[in-house]
Amino acid sequence: MDSAPICTNLKEIDRISPMSNDSTQSQGNSHEVQIAHLTILPEEKYLSAIVDVVSDLANANGISKKDTGHLDKVLVEIFNNIVKYGFQEDTCKPIEISIFKRLHTFVISLEDKGLPFDYENLELGEDARFKSYLSKSYADQVNFYCLGTLGNRTEIVKNLPASDIREEMDISEHHEHLKQEPAQLSAEIKIDSFNHSKVHELVRLVYKCYGYSYANEFMYYPEQIEARLHSQLMTSCGAYNSDDELVGHLALIYSKPGAKVGESGEAVVDPRYRGHHIFPKMKTYMTEHASSHGVIGVYGEAVTVHPYSQKGSLELGSCETGFLLGYSPGTVSFQNISEDEKPRRQSIALMFTPILKSKPVKVYVPEVYKEIIETIYSRIGFEREYISENINSKYSKKGNGQMTVSIRSDHNQGIITVDEFGKRTLEEIHFHLKQLCIQRVDCIYADLPLNKKGAGYIASKLRELGFFYGYLIPEYSDSDVLRLQYLNNVEISREDIKTASDFGEHLLDLIINDWSDENR
Repeated sequence: MDSAPICTNLKEIDRISPMSNDSTQSQGNSHEVQIAHLTILPEEKYLSAIVDVVSDLANANGISKKDTGHLDKVLVEIFNNIVKYGFQEDTCKPIEISIFKRLHTFVISLEDKGLPFDYENLELGEDARFKSYLSKSYADQVNFYCLGTLGNRTEIVKNLPASDIREEMDISEHHEHLKQEPAQLSAEIKIDSFNHSKVHELVRLVYKCYGYSYANEFMYYPEQIEARLHSQLMTSCGAYNSDDELVGHLALIYSKPGAKVGESGEAVVDPRYRGHHIFPKMKTYMTEHASSHGVIGVYGEAVTVHPYSQKGSLELGSCETGFLLGYSPGTVSFQNISEDEKPRRQSIALMFTPILKSKPVKVYVPEVYKEIIETIYSRIGFEREYISENINSKYSKKGNGQMTVSIRSDHNQGIITVDEFGKRTLEEIHFHLKQLCIQRVDCIYADLPLNKKGAGYIASKLRELGFFYGYLIPEYSDSDVLRLQYLNNVEISREDIKTASDFGEHLLDLIINDWSDENR
């Protein structure tokens, strides 16, 4: 059976890359610190001792007794399921347990050499290791990794205590801030690297500007921002007025330290300073910073309820590489834009800004998208050698594949990320697609590494399941990535989506037609 890491986040999930089976790997990552490691036989008499150790360490890291009790219940269930489904009641095989801190979270990792996940039994409900955790709410995140001959890893993740600025400030401060007089256009503004001592000022700025509606939850928690900054997974700049007050912020987010591309995000501009061109100035600053650190390109999302965000990115050298239809819930309000009582989900444009030259590489592209993919690479100036594949191409993978399945509950999205193609990759994606549809996930994405042979074949076969073109990100996670999208009974209106260029209009029409073809 193909191996596939499975990741189920119960509250909010970011993209997660599979780790090696070396439990000491966390020591080499700046955002992970191992606290403890032990090897134990999975016998009932040892379980209470394990629970006591985990509870004491969780308490020592500030987790409340109530939350620790919840973690214990998840740990006991996972432990028992490993013995029942992985070891088939054989208690002579050891389990490796590691406890460490990752960013601002407390992580319990269990590794075993038991049987891999059986997708047929999962679908029949006879293997509870996956389904049982979908209903859990005690952990903030539970990650599953099936590693083939290397066994399995299960991670229980709990956010460490953090101060929530929304509990410290009153919503009236948000409303009053929006009423303040705009700053003089002659006001002096300085763009510089973000001063980490201003993290608390940043979360207050987010709240004053957005109230409860900012998209990324962690921006309300100073400890979580600090953890990302110190881990080098996030680097930021700030806009400061003459009184050294923070009036703007922009960050680059990386999937891992040393990544070749970064995501531009966490943008905040004080409404008093709109019209001062703070955002383009910050974007220019971060682009220059990225270039000096060897970053090849920057990608970002632009809203499509109006064309101005896309237009601003185009003026700074970006190019559209795709559109995700119905990407976010239709709950975000924009001034002077009318909304229905039940607004439709909103689409986004994916903008990519090339910074440095990319080395020419082979990409295995689906024949049906070859022309548009070639056009996108040409527009961003990246040279590629194209190898077309279709549903009739030879696909003879014999080894184990690797993939991650994640759920982003705030946007009701599911992301299936393929790292390695295997003999059962298509079957596994189909299984997860059905499970995500049953869970009523609105938008489901499949991310395919184009530098791996078989990417074009798998993409072509996924179109038969209802997937269609989403976007392209060059150099993401050690490969150019093609994202396909699937809409699970989501209403989309072409009139809701605004573009800012002729090419953007052409690309959107292609995507809409591709979606229509797959829904006939």
